[in-house]
Order: sequence, then structure tokens, then C-alpha cells
Amino acid sequence: MGASVGRVLQGNGHEVLWASEGRSAATHERAQAFRDASSIRELVREVDVVFSVCPPHAALDVARAVQGFDGIYVDGNAISPMRAREVAALHPRFVDGGIVGGPPDEPGTTLYLSGAEAATIAALCSGSNLEPRVIVDASAVKMVYAAWSKGTAAMLLAIREVAQRLGVEEEWRLATPELAEPLARAERASATKGWRWIGEMEEIAETFAAVGQPAGFHRAAAEVYRAS
Repeated sequence: MGASVGRVLQGNGHEVLWASEGRSAATHERAQAFRDASSIRELVREVDVVFSVCPPHAALDVARAVQGFDGIYVDGNAISPMRAREVAALHPRFVDGGIVGGPPDEPGTTLYLSGAEAATIAALCSGSNLEPRVIVDASAVKMVYAAWSKGTAAMLLAIREVAQRLGVEEEWRLATPELAEPLARAERASATKGWRWIGEMEEIAETFAAVGQPAGFHRAAAEVYRAS
């Protein structure tokens, strides 16, 4: 996702930098179109905006790694509003972001943005496949969106597992033909990205608990993805 966001910004005429220090060969390949600043320390000296797009469990670590950066810090990760406030405490020029949809290599992905400088970030993406929307609480929108999209995918995976173990999978599939394609999508996605969604489900569970709703749905979803 991060490389796709970088390509959008590059396509809009902005120079995109990244830091290769300590990164894998696969990351090097994804970022080959961007200028390598080598280290995080060098990168923050050269840029006006830092975009953080990483698995949720790493969001705070990334924010801490560039603490002291005086530009705009955009957290585009699937984190709870509470976690977003923790990141905001580290970066005075914080913009809360939430990406809804797939990698923006084609139209259909929205970047929700909140904060005093959200409009500045929205302008960077204007007219691209990454449609910016400035709203009140970007992280909250990301949480409720993924609560449904990835939460229900986890439920389907769990139901399939129960049906298999009880020996009724064939009958279950015959009784619910409308679930065949959603289940296939969930199986494909969990096989490649399920590990990334564990932290996201945990962030959603915390979000639910914070407003007095049961957190168990998404804690269970995290366990489903942990086992996938």
C-alpha cells in the first residue's frame, strides 16, 4: 500500500523519498522508483511531509522513530482514534489518515484526512486515484469500515472451519450459495494479508470498547487471522 501511495504522489508531480536502511529486498524492489535517502535521519532532513503506511502494530514505533520532525506527519494506518491521539502527541503537525479500499493503482480508493493541515495533504492527492476526503475523524471511519469488511470476512472463515470440523461443509455451501464468492475472497486475502489484520482487529476491538460496545467480536476475528 505504501508504494502505491508513493506512486500516486509521484504521479501528481511530487518527489517521493524513502529510507532503505534495514529494509528487505522486496521493499527495495517496490520502492525502486523513489529516491533513496538511505536512513530515516537523512530522510526527515529533506522532506516536508512524512507518510506512515505500515501494519497497525508498528504505527507508534514509526512515529517515535521520526519524533522531532517539524513537517507534517500523516498517519495513514488502521489504528484506533485513541492510538491516533498517541501519535498526535508525538507530532505537533499531525494529520490523521485512513485509507479505505485497495492500493490506489486504479480508481476507487479513498484517503480520509483529519486535522488542522488535512487540506494541505488533500491537495497533494487531488485528481488522483487516491481520492482525498477531509472529515472530522479519519481513524474512526477506518475502524468502522474495517469492522465490517474484515470482521465479516473473519466470521466467514470461522464458520467454514466449524462446518468442516462438523462434517457439514458441503451442505452449508449448498444452503448459502451467496457466500461462495465472499468466502473465496476472504480465503485469498487471509492467506497473504491475514497477519497484517491481527493488529487491525485488535485496534477495532479497543475502539468498540471505548464507546461501550462489545469488543469480543473483533478480538475473536484477530484470533481467526492469527490462525490463518
